[in-house]
Amino acid sequence: MLVTKILLVDDDPGVLRSLEAVLIRSGFEVSAVASVPEALELISSKHFDVLLSDLNIGQPGDGFTVVSAMRRVQPHACTFILTGYPDIDSAIQAIRSQVDNYFSKPLRVEELLTAISAARDGKRAAAKPATLRKVADLIRESKQNICERWVELVLKDAELAALPLTIEQRTDHVPDLLDDLITRLELQSDELGQQAAEDARKHGQMRFQQGYTIPQVLFETRVLQQVLSTVIQENLLGVELSTLVHDIQEIGQSLQAEVEISIRAYQAQIPISLQASFSLLYQSPFLGVAIADENHIIDANDALLKMIECTREQLTAGQVDWYQMTPEKFRPLDIIAVEQLREFGTCVPFEKEFNLPSGQSLPFLIGAVRLSLAPFQWSAYMVNLTEQRRVQAAEQKIREWESRHRLINDLAHEINNPLAAMMFTIHLLNTHPDLSDDARQLVVDGNAMLERINVAVNRVLLEVQY
Repeated sequence: MLVTKILLVDDDPGVLRSLEAVLIRSGFEVSAVASVPEALELISSKHFDVLLSDLNIGQPGDGFTVVSAMRRVQPHACTFILTGYPDIDSAIQAIRSQVDNYFSKPLRVEELLTAISAARDGKRAAAKPATLRKVADLIRESKQNICERWVELVLKDAELAALPLTIEQRTDHVPDLLDDLITRLELQSDELGQQAAEDARKHGQMRFQQGYTIPQVLFETRVLQQVLSTVIQENLLGVELSTLVHDIQEIGQSLQAEVEISIRAYQAQIPISLQASFSLLYQSPFLGVAIADENHIIDANDALLKMIECTREQLTAGQVDWYQMTPEKFRPLDIIAVEQLREFGTCVPFEKEFNLPSGQSLPFLIGAVRLSLAPFQWSAYMVNLTEQRRVQAAEQKIREWESRHRLINDLAHEINNPLAAMMFTIHLLNTHPDLSDDARQLVVDGNAMLERINVAVNRVLLEVQY
């Protein structure tokens, strides 16, 4: 009878030693290693029937690297993943076509042995090697999906969503940009092609005509790079790794080169339409524009009047006193800004608040340029920071949640690994031929207590996590 050969990979010494002993006692031939390089060396030099790998070997997700290598070099072998993390199910499901099964620590020995025995008895069909694709092929096949995901993320930005454009007008440049990117990747070219440069120039001109700002053009590019990175990550196990790093670098360099050309083309339009640009700025529904003197706002666009809850009639009657609207604690900032306007003609943008007639306090980012000294007047732009403050608060909560989540996962790992080693050791004791009846009963009781601990730990971790 042929002996099943197992490659065991785990960086936890306790788990590695105890599980190796269990597997050897069960009649398997085991090669146990604690690192990815050791595992890869054995995969390339020795035959195995089964791979049993921890998910995180030194670094998160390293186990997938070992699985991928085994699939390529020895596609007949069964692959199993071990994990001490309670929230890995969704990640495992995403790569189920590459992994035969997975076990959460502390795992039940009988279930593991049953799965390995099934593989040994030929109850699992030989796996077919995964069909690997170049990044260029992946982008070509995913073009429609990339466009849809890109526009969905772009439209989450309130100011971009407010631009009166159709979906086609927003996305018509993306397919050409992706085609240019695919061509560059396939040709392994380090230079942007002539057609790609021309497409980038047209894009910059078009975005200027559509009323975009330069930051918005840059934001759209960052979103596209984010979507491309996500698509590659989701299909990582099916991507040709030999050129992956180079292709990712090429994507970043290509997008950077194209957006630089777009920005230059955008800026070339500004002198021709400078007056129209200021008119569009004044008409912006999001940016407050004002002309003010020592105390009063003497002119303002509709957006600012709406923000500060004032009417144009009040403005015309001279009733909009920006100084009185300013809370006491922010008035020193106003004094500094006025001094800068008098001396330098401009002021450093600063944040302050206005008290509104409704009793609310509204945060603003304000920048200004001097129009005249006698009378002393200046023009100012005012950006409502309410949404930004809300986003910052939400991001802070997310950071706190992520920190808590990492702590929970680390805690789960540190608890579940020792529990797994203890359960393997108990299993070994229980199968020892010279164990007395009393000692065997103690082993059974110990196993029951470990099961209780396992259930309690998982319940607590689940409650803390959610």
